[in-house]
Amino acid sequence: MLIDVVMPQLGESVVEGVVVKWLVEAGQLVAKDQPLLEISTDKVDAEIPSPSAGRVTQILVKPGETVPIQAVLAKIETDQAASLPSAETPEKWDEETEGFPGHMARKTEPPIPSPPRVEPSAPSPPPLPTTGRIRITPVVARMAAEHGLDLSKIPGTGIDGRVTRKDVEGYLGSEALAKEAPSSAKGSEVPAKRPKATGAKAAPSFAKASEGKPPLAGGDQVVPWTPIRKRIAEHMVRSKHTSPHVHIFAEVDMHKVAAVRARSKKEGVNLTYLIFVIHAAAKALRETPVMNATVSGESTVLKKDIHIAVAVDTGKGLLVPVLRHADRMSLTEISAAVDDFGLRAKSGKISPDDLSGGTFSITNPGIKGNLFGTPIINQPQVGILRLGQIVKRPVVSDVDGEDSVVVRPMMYLCCAYDHRVIDGVAGNGFLYRVREILESGDFS
Repeated sequence: MLIDVVMPQLGESVVEGVVVKWLVEAGQLVAKDQPLLEISTDKVDAEIPSPSAGRVTQILVKPGETVPIQAVLAKIETDQAASLPSAETPEKWDEETEGFPGHMARKTEPPIPSPPRVEPSAPSPPPLPTTGRIRITPVVARMAAEHGLDLSKIPGTGIDGRVTRKDVEGYLGSEALAKEAPSSAKGSEVPAKRPKATGAKAAPSFAKASEGKPPLAGGDQVVPWTPIRKRIAEHMVRSKHTSPHVHIFAEVDMHKVAAVRARSKKEGVNLTYLIFVIHAAAKALRETPVMNATVSGESTVLKKDIHIAVAVDTGKGLLVPVLRHADRMSLTEISAAVDDFGLRAKSGKISPDDLSGGTFSITNPGIKGNLFGTPIINQPQVGILRLGQIVKRPVVSDVDGEDSVVVRPMMYLCCAYDHRVIDGVAGNGFLYRVREILESGDFS
């Protein structure tokens, strides 16, 4: 019996996914729950397991393609006959050419006997035909459109002379680009397509940055964006277009936080400064409801629960898992949850549910985070808080009723809020309250 491998629903708001890499080949025997492929969505990267034991008979989607939820990705034969050796040698995915010749042939050409080879009368083998249908991958088509390239003029090294991604990248880095640019600006056989807008209405696409690129110099390297980088780019552009950001700053004396950390270390509990900021922000959000909100159309949704999203660097890009009911958690509970998120995010075990439902975000660049920075709001939230690097420096402080110069660990906090929803009184009041809690040393 043939069964389908489909793109799963990885999270409530996820509507599509990108096939990153196949881990099996057509014709290969697989076990139940064996990973078949890697996919990427705007929420999470994941491996898709086999729904049953059997033989992979067809792979229907190539790496780099974006497909909707429930789209069929592959087919598996589960009958007993599937376990017998195949009469044909399984066709292997060619990573260099980005093509799957067997799959392409099954979809577009009926199997016919190979006729005797007839040499052309004029043996000048063009790399690609200039007439008829040119078979290329979506990645190559997109690159050609973005750079205004005529693919018929690029020597193809793929199967049947197909132009591959590496052919295009090599062409872009060659002297031929400078010769081709004037003519392709007038028009080419592969017309440039306007990228679809994402997010808010009429929002500029991140792909706009690729228009009007200067020719590459010798030694330059073209690094295609990963699926997670593309989604980060889309979200950042959409947020900057959607929300009028206001950035405010507070300078915080962290010496009482440092004292609590030192006592905790003696008790065997290692609390980072981030944990205290999360605790303080959760309290301040409870007192400033408009900061703990999301935007829905032309309405503000004041969220009952406080779910703080904390940015985590995975090495491949940022993920933002959510601490649910952060205002109900103790310092040690927050610390354990953040540590768990960090480990699971870097090992690829974060689930879409872990990344959804945030009502406010906190980002912490770490010990190399510089003094301050201006974060971008995580839509549809209305606020985000960024930690700066903690630096010891002399400050004027009240000591026993007298102004004294003392050395203290100081940190800048930056809060960005959406001025469509939040006025200055509420935004400034929230950040002032966060600072007040941190400097009080009361984290009960």
